[in-house]
Amino acid sequence: MFKIKTFLEKHSYERANLSSIGNTREDYIGLEESSKLKDYFIYRDFTPEYIQMLVTIQYKDKIVVGIDGLNGLDLWEQTYLTAIKQYLEARNAETMYGIDPVTLKLQSIDNTFLHFIVKSDWEPKDVYAEGVLPEKEFLEALLMEAEHFWQVLLEHKVFEGENKREDTPSDYPAQMIKEVKKLQEQVKLI
Repeated sequence: MFKIKTFLEKHSYERANLSSIGNTREDYIGLEESSKLKDYFIYRDFTPEYIQMLVTIQYKDKIVVGIDGLNGLDLWEQTYLTAIKQYLEARNAETMYGIDPVTLKLQSIDNTFLHFIVKSDWEPKDVYAEGVLPEKEFLEALLMEAEHFWQVLLEHKVFEGENKREDTPSDYPAQMIKEVKKLQEQVKLI
């Protein structure tokens, strides 16, 4: 059983009072913290197209990506959904993890499992996360959390505010939910 959660990195003014080194739970706002999310989304420098986030992944009792894991910019749209699309087409995926020189790779193992790895592209090639996971269950869990993420943005009307780019449609989260649902249907066929 997977537990996948999305955490949004607090804005710089909120983080200024934190004295911790490295990422800790205090550095983030979880999607279930609705009272904090409201303030997060109305912050004057918030831009919905560029959300710094952390996606944690736990399989059974093993942490694959923890709260101290690598975060990134727009991980759901630019990283995970891109990787899932590639994987469904070729049973292999490789995409940037956010905007840093870090790569997410998914490789099929016997059409039953997949090798999940997040590693640096530069020397030394640090491995930030790695695991061999049940393919279909993992993809379904990822897509369920992606849908949850976009649903939260839709409920908070994040793309209807003044901070979004002019060329981004106000129903963007609804469009992304449709895309996630299409991917969910494709995963069912695995």
